[in-house]
Parts: sequence; structure tokens; C-alpha cells
Amino acid sequence: MAFHLPSRLQGAQSNRWGLKRSQQLQGVGHACMALWAVLAGTAIATQLPWIQRIEGQAQAFLLTLRGPVTPPTEVVILAIDDESLAQGEFFQNHSAQYPYLEPLATWPWRRQAYATAIERLMAAGARTVAIDILFVDPSSYGPADDAALQATLSRHGQQVVLAAAYESSSATGGQLTQLLQPLYPQIPHVGLINFPLDPDFKIRQLPEAYLQEVKAASGSEISLPSLAGATLAAAQLPVQEQGNQLFFYGPAGTFPQIPFWHVLDPQNWTLLKRAGVFKDKIVLIGPTATSLQDIKRTPVSDLMSGVEIHATAVATLLEGRGLAEAVPNSQGRGLLLALVLGAVGLLLGHQLRRPLPRVVGFAGSAIAWGAIGYLSLVYGSRLVPVAIPVAALGVAGLTYTAVGAVGDRLEERRLRGTLERYVAPPVVEEILRQPQDFSIFVGRRLQAAVMFSDIRGFSRLTYQMGAEDMVQLLNTYLDAMVNAILAYRGTVDKFIGDAVMAEFGSPVSQGEQEDALNAVCAALAMRQALANLRQTLRQNGQPPLFHGIGLSYGELVVGNIGSIKRLEYTVIGDVVNVASRIEGLTKQLGTDILITESLYQRVKDQITVVDYGQHRLAGREQETVQVYGLVSLKEGDPALYHQVQADLQSHLRTSLEGQIP
Repeated sequence: MAFHLPSRLQGAQSNRWGLKRSQQLQGVGHACMALWAVLAGTAIATQLPWIQRIEGQAQAFLLTLRGPVTPPTEVVILAIDDESLAQGEFFQNHSAQYPYLEPLATWPWRRQAYATAIERLMAAGARTVAIDILFVDPSSYGPADDAALQATLSRHGQQVVLAAAYESSSATGGQLTQLLQPLYPQIPHVGLINFPLDPDFKIRQLPEAYLQEVKAASGSEISLPSLAGATLAAAQLPVQEQGNQLFFYGPAGTFPQIPFWHVLDPQNWTLLKRAGVFKDKIVLIGPTATSLQDIKRTPVSDLMSGVEIHATAVATLLEGRGLAEAVPNSQGRGLLLALVLGAVGLLLGHQLRRPLPRVVGFAGSAIAWGAIGYLSLVYGSRLVPVAIPVAALGVAGLTYTAVGAVGDRLEERRLRGTLERYVAPPVVEEILRQPQDFSIFVGRRLQAAVMFSDIRGFSRLTYQMGAEDMVQLLNTYLDAMVNAILAYRGTVDKFIGDAVMAEFGSPVSQGEQEDALNAVCAALAMRQALANLRQTLRQNGQPPLFHGIGLSYGELVVGNIGSIKRLEYTVIGDVVNVASRIEGLTKQLGTDILITESLYQRVKDQITVVDYGQHRLAGREQETVQVYGLVSLKEGDPALYHQVQADLQSHLRTSLEGQIP
């Protein structure tokens, strides 16, 4: 059989085309991997807004995966929540019974409420109090209300922090940033409540980053610290700076919150003071009620109040847990990412050639990268790009898989095209369905039917016809014979001049009886095909063709046989020699198809034969072989057999007469 097998079965030099194509496709996969690595590195280096959004989502996922972390116990929120706001309506209905709720009667509250809260918190041992509310205008309740708060600030100003803010508004010539400061000038600690927003409009960075933005935009120094920085300064605690991003301890509600009105209520306040809730604490007062619209978006929650974010900033600076990029410089980060991704991807692409291991390898590397990003974030407070590298590894894995699939498809098409010249399409399908069953192609023993077919008087015809006509006639004949063989699941082993060698049951058997019957049916189909061809040849004035066919059944040795540079999938064994000899015997017996006893016994109930008895074969003079002339299938019409016999005898007589001088 002349078809060539994949390089893994023949050796590196036996299938150069397949090896070259495989190398080309592997090169395409490597080039794509390098491209993805460069694109990923470029994306990280440029820090485009959409890249920041994607990486921000990945960071949010890792924080969600981490879960809440216990915040420092030193930070407490006195919340202006919905419950506290509801006390105003309650007071209006029970004013005489609950006079202490009068400062909360309507929003905005009287500043007397904050003065009372500060006095009580200081009395309870609070370390410092920061108020996340802008007191930039006089109280709407009159000068006495402002005076009450001012008096409290005069007594405890060193431990109180008030809020300031930069406010941007449209003005001629561009954006005008206005500084809004509290109207109580005697307060030494004032902090800005502004936070910078990332491209996805979420707060991630420490407030000091906003100060840098304002400084860069205005070109002037900023004299005020952030509210968190001012709060730690008032508490006389050092700032433990580490990174430039907030360390989120958890979603909204992670920090302990106490409703503001509990401080004004005598009964609740007594319990809070007795429990030491505010002893040595940093207390932040600010709105958490949704109706007050101080709700921000963060990586851990889309509904986090501003005061909770300030508490997060205070805790981050207090514990020195600020997040920082593992590689601060974005260009350096992008370059390093491209190199690492390229090295990992190319290594996996080179080492893993099969689809499943390759998919598993790239998926595993993507998971490992995500795990590294998670561990770096949670335990090292260092940010490693996650989304873009994981996506790049995923796309690279898909690319390698797609390129491999294309290569496998091309190789399958090449192999199919080669096999179908010699093997019946159903057999080809069966071989391709079990590509890992290499025992089909290595040396093994099996039972199969062997066919030899040869044209009568072919040598004489080569002298009578021109070379081109002879080749055309031979190709026409062989095409008809091969079609008949393939139609019955035969395998064309080789062409030897005008002779054809084929097997039935190799490389894939359908069972002994089925293989033997397929060989018989193929021989009968070849008889019919040649009879049809003879009619065409006579009509065209060309010499008629007759052939002899020999069939035998027995044990074969099958496999790739040849040298390293040239291999053929073929069969050897005594049954091959017998089939070849009885094909030659057809000339002596004056018939076209002979079969041996071994084949006959497997199909005798299905065919009609002529018993030609025992015969000695060339090279086997010491033993005889029983042969039968094949007439037809039992349910078939024997007319063609008799017609062929008559035509063959007539042809032989004509040939003999032409040889007599």
C-alpha cells in the first residue's frame, strides 16, 4: 500500500511535508502568543481608561473573594442614618416627652446637635472627633445655634476635625475649583473630604491622590490635608503610609456604626458610656442615610457612604495597609508583564502539543496568575495586573488550540486524500476515528483475503500501442478496477505495472466471512466493470482487455515495511504468494477468476463455483492447492460468467491464430 502515514509513525524523515506544515503552524501559534503578550504589556503600560476599568473589576472580584477583614477597633462611626433622621418626625409628635430630640427636628439639624455630641464624646474619652459635614454657611437657625457649636469647638478644638472641600463649577474659560472651608476659623484641624475617581467612577485611591491632582491643575501648594490625615494628626497618631490605594476592609457596614440619636438620648447614652464604646476611639460623624445622597461607588460596594470611605482611609493610614502597584512605573510594569507572559505562553505552547493538555495548561496558568494576584493583594498589599494577563493567557490558549485544530484538520484532509486513493471511504473513516490506535500501522498478524489481478497479454499491447495511448488505456482500466475494490471495503496495496494487489480485512476487518464475501463481490464487480469497458474499447476501435484474478484467504503480517526514507503499508505472507500464483493459473485454466479452498469455505453457501480440482503452483511443487472458478453469487445471474468465458476463449483463439506464421 503506497499511502504514507503520519511522521510519528514513520520517523522524522518519512513525512517532511507534514513536519514542515506542523512547524509552520506551530510558528503561527508562537507568533500569536508573542503578539498577545505584547498587546497585554502595551495595555498595562498605557493605562487607558477601559484598561483601568477592567483591572478595577478584577480587583473588586478578588476583594469579594477575600471577604471582609476586621477593621481596627480604634475607628467608630456615629451615623446620621435613616433611624436618626426619623427622630425629627417622632419629636414633632412627642415634643414634650422627648425634648432632647429637638435639635433633630428638621434636616439640616441644628448645630447644637453636633455640639452636644462632641461634648458627650469627649466626656466619654474619645480620642478625636471628625465631622464629615460642611459647615461653610451660617446656621439657618440663627447666630445662637452657631455660637453653641463655636463654644464647644473652643473647648475641644484640638481634638475635633471639621470638613473642607474643593468644589468645581463651570465658569468662563474652563473649570473653576473653589475651596469651601468651615466658618469657624479657630479650629486647627481641617481636612478635605474629596476623593479622586477612577475611570469607572469608583473610589480606590487615598484622598492624598486628589490633592496631587489639584496641585498639578492649579500649580500651587495645597495647605490642607485630607480629612483622614487631619483626623490622625488630631489624634496624635502617626500616618503609616505604604501605598496610594485604600485598603477596603469589607463592604458597607463593615465598620461599627452607632445611630447619632443614641448620643442625645439619655438612656442610650448612659449604656454607651458605661460600655466604653467611645473610649480612646476615633469617632467619625457623617451621613449614611441614602436620602442624604452621600453614597459612593467602591470596588467592594456600589452603595458605600462617604463617612465609611473616610473611616476606611483613616484605618488604612493608621495600619499602613495602603495598596500599591507591585511595579510602580506603568511602562516598566507593562514591559515586565509582556516578558513574563511571553515566556510562560511560549513555554506552554512549545511543551504542550495535544489539544487537551494545552487547554489545561493555559487554563491552569491563568488560574495560577489569578492566584498570584490574589495572594499579592491579600497578603502583600501589592497590586498585580490580573484581568489583562488572564485574558491574554486565555486567548493564547484558544489561539494555540485553534491553530492546532487547523493543523489537525489539514493533516486529516491530507491523510484522507492519500488514503482514499487506496482504501474504501468507510475504512478511511474507521481509521480516522481511531487515530491513537497505532497498532493498525505497526507490525501485526491478522486474517484477511488477498487479491491479485493482471491484464492478459499486456506486454504484447505495449508494443502495439503508443506510449500515451497505452498509459491512458491503463489508467482507465485501473480506475475501473480500483473503484470496484473500494466499493467493497478493499484496500489497494500496490500497483505492479498493470497488476493490482488488494486486501480485504486489512487494516480494519469486518469479520472473516464479511471480508471474504467482500473480496468475492469486488472480483465480480471487476468482471462487470471490465465487460463494460470492453464494449467501449470495441466501439472506439481499441483492443479488448481481459484479466485474471486470484483470491485467497489466510494469515498475513501487516505493517510499515521499507527503509527510513521510504515506507509502505503492505502485507506479506504465504497467502500473498498463493493469491499471486493462482492469478497466474487463470491463464492455464482459461478462466478469469479463481479462488482457493480457504476462501471458498467461508463463502461457499453464498456463491456458485466451478471445481477445478487440485493444482501445483509455481514454487510450491511439493503440495497442491484446491481451486475454484467463481461463477456468481447464488442469487446472481451467471450469464455474465458464461459471456466472459466465451469472449475469453474467442480472444485466446484469435491471439493464437495471430501468432501462427
